[in-house]
Amino acid sequence: MKRKTLISCFASLLLIPSTARCDQQDDSHMEWWRDARYGMFIHWGLYSIAGGEWKGKDYGKEQGGASAEWVMNSAKIPGKEYRETLAPQFNPTDFDAKKWVSLAKEAGMKYMVITSKHHDGFCLFDTDATDYNVMDATPFKRDIIKELSDECAKQGIKFGVYYSQFKDWYHRSRAREKGTLTTEEYLKLVEKNLDELLSNYGEMSVLWFDTGGNDLVEADAQGARVRELQPNAVICSRLYSRKVPAEKQKFADFNSLPDRMLPATRMTEDSETCMTMRHNWGYDRTDDAWKSEKDIVEFLALCAARGVNLLLNVGPDPKGNILPEESERLKAAGAWMAVNGESIYGTTSSPVDFDFWWGAMTQKDKTVYLHVLEWKPEGIEFNGLIGKPVKAYFLSDSEKKPLTISYKADGHVTTIEVPEEAPDARNTVIAVEYADAIAADPEAKGKYHWYTTRAKRHTDIRKSRGAGEHKLPGAVKEAR
Repeated sequence: MKRKTLISCFASLLLIPSTARCDQQDDSHMEWWRDARYGMFIHWGLYSIAGGEWKGKDYGKEQGGASAEWVMNSAKIPGKEYRETLAPQFNPTDFDAKKWVSLAKEAGMKYMVITSKHHDGFCLFDTDATDYNVMDATPFKRDIIKELSDECAKQGIKFGVYYSQFKDWYHRSRAREKGTLTTEEYLKLVEKNLDELLSNYGEMSVLWFDTGGNDLVEADAQGARVRELQPNAVICSRLYSRKVPAEKQKFADFNSLPDRMLPATRMTEDSETCMTMRHNWGYDRTDDAWKSEKDIVEFLALCAARGVNLLLNVGPDPKGNILPEESERLKAAGAWMAVNGESIYGTTSSPVDFDFWWGAMTQKDKTVYLHVLEWKPEGIEFNGLIGKPVKAYFLSDSEKKPLTISYKADGHVTTIEVPEEAPDARNTVIAVEYADAIAADPEAKGKYHWYTTRAKRHTDIRKSRGAGEHKLPGAVKEAR
């Protein structure tokens, strides 16, 4: 069951303009997003200059709490001081939209989302709502959102923006700091910003709101504005506070899971998780906790197996460079996707509500894809699917040479014979084809082995095979 666009056709005209979408059954604007499965998240702004530090103190390593992009709040920096210190230094002359979009494309990503305004209130786009923006407050004076939007259109990548609509430490009244706006004034600023983002940058495919409040009138009005100006845009559930029940989130197209979270079981609604490649979202000059190439490929596969899109983050440096460590990992994942993308793009979650000690499944049409993350030369065995497959082969094998299959009707246990060595130690994909539509046994038994807690994954099996414990780096909820 896919999550439908939850828009009430009977809401008051005050909340929903007459041009807003009112067909609850029409969620065709979600089709590209469901097929995409994989996108790039970009955290970039004035906080990138600070690099997680302020006046010699490190504010970027508190995993489970705030990270580098929260330095204004963590270090309790007054808005005037934050702006006057950092804005004059923001001159990212190395920024090249073509390079960024080309890298996302090479990585196999289908969409891009960048922080147009994070919690520090600084806008990476040209706006008349405030002079606290890249055009008026910095020496750079180039509309970053415009350049990326145009380049994404050229290269066929869907483009979207992150926008912090509720939390704004610079503009919104913050402990009555002098110069901040009243709630009414701030909501007008947000309205103006949204009108600009939705009107001046071509097709806006994703509106990735963040840390929404409990005020449904406020959130619904913002969601309705998106529907009016960009009816095909996909809207993140963080338009609303997590305390707002799902049935009241009228404009939430997909469920944005808590940061760095893989759900405990497969999802039955459209969902996405965002993940970092190290501890921080924004640039941190001393954060060396990099995830491995295998970690990223593995996590991408497990997300798809549980029906979740992955939005993988980069935090460019102050000059506008995506870091070498990020580029290397993205290109490696892209090379894997070039061979195995069929097992990710356009797939749905595993046909069974469990995974296996060796990995997990995705499915599409009459094929299931076994993502083998832990190799077993004795054979890859699974249960829960009715009937013997007609063919199995390594997805990386262009000739599709068949692998030997055995099937036990009692328990619906299928075993695929495999060679001694894994073709790809990161994730070997075995395509298993059936003559008819995939049928799962509703009585099948199993459990989840992979990332069953937010701190570790599959440690018992890895230890027994001599691999030692392997943590999922960053698998802890963190404020963003």
